[in-house]
Amino acid sequence: MAFRIFFAAFFISLSVSAQQQGQAKLFQVPKGGDKELAPMDNNDIIRYETVADRSILWSKVVWERADLNRPENMELYFPLDTIKTEKRSLYYTLLKALKERKVKAYSDSYFEEARTYEDLLPAIQKRDTTSAGFERLNQGFELTRDYISERTVSAYDIKEYRIKGVWYFDKRRSELRYRILGIAPVAVDVNFLDEVADGENIDDSYLVELFWLWYPEVRPLLASTPSFNVDNTNFPVSFDRLLNTRTFAAQIYQTDNAFDNIEELQRELQFPDFSSGTDEEEQRLAERKKFFDFLKRDAQKQRKAERETQVNLNPNRSN
Repeated sequence: MAFRIFFAAFFISLSVSAQQQGQAKLFQVPKGGDKELAPMDNNDIIRYETVADRSILWSKVVWERADLNRPENMELYFPLDTIKTEKRSLYYTLLKALKERKVKAYSDSYFEEARTYEDLLPAIQKRDTTSAGFERLNQGFELTRDYISERTVSAYDIKEYRIKGVWYFDKRRSELRYRILGIAPVAVDVNFLDEVADGENIDDSYLVELFWLWYPEVRPLLASTPSFNVDNTNFPVSFDRLLNTRTFAAQIYQTDNAFDNIEELQRELQFPDFSSGTDEEEQRLAERKKFFDFLKRDAQKQRKAERETQVNLNPNRSN
């Protein structure tokens, strides 16, 4: 009898254990160190195809602003909490990589002057002596940490990202493509953080680029880092995939040609919205195709003229 009871209890425990193992992680009690979301299924880096210089028929370098007040850019801003989750915002991800010297920072979007994390501290951190501290100094006492106020730029303070990229037409594939070259978090100058009202419309004169990163260098890190997915928390998308597929809204503010019509470029240089099905979108794509067809014909005429010139200069080569 005792053997039967033991055998029944053994099988019940096996059944309960099997049920627990079969349960999705979402439906189980979280363990102590288990804060992260489900692992990503799309964390592989998006491979760029090799493009030769001679294959690029046309290119345009553009600088854009991705305003974090826009709902389309929430994934670039959240999460702000660094205690209850292992996930990090894009800013904290980049800053941590700089601290650990995994990537290099640059002073501007031309990537000529490299900066270390220590070089960036004046831009992201402010230390001031409090009024009580000045009184203590006047009385001849030494200052302690209690009389020093510190203010550091956090993910909450990031107002926008500035993104440098290049649109180019690959004549071999007959496609208009885009690649990101650099990215920079932008915040109110750390010296004015507590003085500027926290509103959506902040004067641009208060905004500063904290640092620039050469995007190809930081891609492997971002490809393995999940972003905040507002639509499906169980399926996080990597920052690299989010940025490379241009799943964000941005406005062009500068190009490599000062005479460009920014408004016209903003309309033309964007991924096709096939889901809209509007006549306006079809007309935009048709006009774009006409433009690049013209460029291709012009390039073909130029190559033909060059070949004819070479033959005229070297008649023996034609034989």
